Amino acid sequence: METVALIRMEEEEITIDDETQTNETRHEVHVNQCVMPSPSPATSSPSTSSSAFPSDSADISRRHQNSQNLTSSENQNKKKKYEVHAGRNRFGCGGRLVCSRSHGAFVVTVFLMIATLTLYFVFDAPFLWNISPAIPIVAAVVSITVISNFLATSFTDPGILPRVENLEIIEAKRQENGVPSTSEIPADPNTPRPRFRDVIINGEHVKMKYCTTCRLYRPPRCSHCAVCDNCVLMFDHHCPWVGNCIGLRNYNYFYRFVFCLSILVIYLFACAVTHMSLLAQQMPFGEVIRKTPGSVVVILICFLTTWSIIGLSCFHTYLLCADLTTNEDLKRIYRKKHRSTPPASQIPGIPTKNPFYMGCFKSFASRLFKSRFPSVLDATGYVDHQPTIEIRVPIQHEKNDEKV
Repeated sequence: METVALIRMEEEEITIDDETQTNETRHEVHVNQCVMPSPSPATSSPSTSSSAFPSDSADISRRHQNSQNLTSSENQNKKKKYEVHAGRNRFGCGGRLVCSRSHGAFVVTVFLMIATLTLYFVFDAPFLWNISPAIPIVAAVVSITVISNFLATSFTDPGILPRVENLEIIEAKRQENGVPSTSEIPADPNTPRPRFRDVIINGEHVKMKYCTTCRLYRPPRCSHCAVCDNCVLMFDHHCPWVGNCIGLRNYNYFYRFVFCLSILVIYLFACAVTHMSLLAQQMPFGEVIRKTPGSVVVILICFLTTWSIIGLSCFHTYLLCADLTTNEDLKRIYRKKHRSTPPASQIPGIPTKNPFYMGCFKSFASRLFKSRFPSVLDATGYVDHQPTIEIRVPIQHEKNDEKV
């Protein structure tokens, strides 16, 4: 009997252990089911939060994706500023490259440079390499400098000013009305404005002429190019040989191109003449021409273009030293740094000198080696059809209000 009772007690203990194990596993399963990625478990019950929070996170991610799609679609629908530019220009690389639409002389320049350099390196450079490898290497270095500055001059924004819109003119009128002393800008943007404005620069009166095409007062030394139909900052001239205007942002490239090109032309001419003269010592001159016809072409091209290129280089060296532009020199404005010109202001009897002249070397260095001015055109930006207008309240009105 005792053994039977012991066996029954052991069986009961085993069943109890099994029940406790099953209860523990059920509890663990229940706890695992109740574990949720809830940021605030105290505010929601386990049954509702387990189904609500995943959907909320999915909604948030879906909304974020939809907002990204909307912004990308809006940017695709928007036009860039170079696409609606009113001037006669061509743009490339999404508005990063700017040039003129007239490109006939530009093609001629490219053809002459490529043809002359190709003939030199095919006919003259191999012969001169045997004499000294430095001769063709110097020609290659100068050629790379000329080509790089030529491309920079042709495809850099020269300093184009964007045209003023009607909304800007209206807002400018509202800002001008806040100042009682000025009332020059009319309310209607199409109403003609005063033709000139006077500014004082270094004690000299300088005109600011109103441009009816761009609808703005041109800054000092700015002019409107008739070929590109744009107002260009510090306008020098429109050069058809590079296919672009020469202004504030690309004048240093233009001068380096002209100066290095004059050196290159003289160098190629001397190398070709040296090549033919050394061959003429070994064979008749007629056989020399038949052996190196490319050298004859190089000599002819360099001889015909040397005079104009060297003259242009000397002329722009003078302009840099006198701190003048080609436009100012042709119009006889500030022809000499101390020569009186007709008065720029409406006050009679006041002579005007060149207010920008700082001395020969300082003017030369400031225009040629200064950092490039940032582009005002912003051709790569998007057109904003609903711009935000900033209204500037005069300080005098604020002071009067505080006193009251």
